[in-house]
Amino acid sequence: MNIPDPQTFTDPEKLRKLMANAVRLGYDDLAFGCQMRIAELAGAAHADPVERAFFTSLVAAEEFRTADNGRSTKLINIRARHKKFGAVRVLSDLMMGPELSDGFAKLVEHKRSDLTAEAIVLNHEDQFSVDVVNAARKKLIDQGVSLGETA
Repeated sequence: MNIPDPQTFTDPEKLRKLMANAVRLGYDDLAFGCQMRIAELAGAAHADPVERAFFTSLVAAEEFRTADNGRSTKLINIRARHKKFGAVRVLSDLMMGPELSDGFAKLVEHKRSDLTAEAIVLNHEDQFSVDVVNAARKKLIDQGVSLGETA
């Protein structure tokens, strides 16, 4: 069977169709690859590296929620906070809270911990306060994620 590579797609709707077929046929890794490609395409629309990483992570979390809910799901509160404050502030607030970022477990499970909000903070630590960076590092370590996996 000839299985298409999601990385060759540039249309999110075609990726969603491929993902639906992958789910139907039991190709979970292909479905995850489609979700990641949709997220990467959304992030690519942003020139700033923190904004790009933020939107890639946000759209990935939304794709996970959509798959879990069976209907299109947007993280409206996060989007509204981003519109008002920007990615750095939203990420900082997430790190200082007790919860892990949306989609954290699924990203780590699929070896994409580099897309967690915690990893975004570590990968752009010059944009964040020392307290925020330390909180991100602690959350990753507490979850057993190697800091080498976040780069």
